Amino acid sequence: MKAVLFDAVGTLFAVRGSVGAIYSEQARPFGIEVDPLTIEKRFRQAFAARRAPAADARQWWHQLLVQIFADTNFPEFERYFEQVWHYFATAAAWQLFPETAHVLKVLRERHLRLAVVSNFDERLYPVLRALDLASYFEAVAISTEVGFAKPDPRLFVYALQQLGCTADEAVHVGDSPEDVIGAEAAGIRAFKVVRDAEPEADAISSLTQLMERF
Repeated sequence: MKAVLFDAVGTLFAVRGSVGAIYSEQARPFGIEVDPLTIEKRFRQAFAARRAPAADARQWWHQLLVQIFADTNFPEFERYFEQVWHYFATAAAWQLFPETAHVLKVLRERHLRLAVVSNFDERLYPVLRALDLASYFEAVAISTEVGFAKPDPRLFVYALQQLGCTADEAVHVGDSPEDVIGAEAAGIRAFKVVRDAEPEADAISSLTQLMERF
């Protein structure tokens, strides 16, 4: 084994609080009062109904927020969108899972090459830096830069090429079905992170279990 590929959101770190709470809080300075639980529900429904972006992420997220706030009279919506867009490029929006930094450090000490494979966008770079994770990774494969979004196996192939590894020399770790489907389609063994339920075969409940395997 030479390399470990990681999904980002939901695997290495998560939203601090909830998206609904953040959207609601960010709207308040604009004089907009909305229920966080309602916004969270709308976000989850809208997000699940859309394919992950493989091109213009800003437009993708703009359309998503327009949909979420469709019934809200929001005169300064464009300013609000810019504020939210930039907020999610900062550490304030995210929190590391407790074991993340330690596990990455140990894997690097074992001379494993690490990469991120994510359906995020260019904001992932400042987020990784802000969370002190950037130095652990030799490659970052982002759907909106590569042009393919998970579960497209070509995103994983791109990451392998950046590391100079073959599929049988790597594993992928992620929390979504798209992680498993895409990795396996690329010939990479996948481990699904299942934190809140009993893991099935080839699944882990914490990243610490990777240290027992590699």
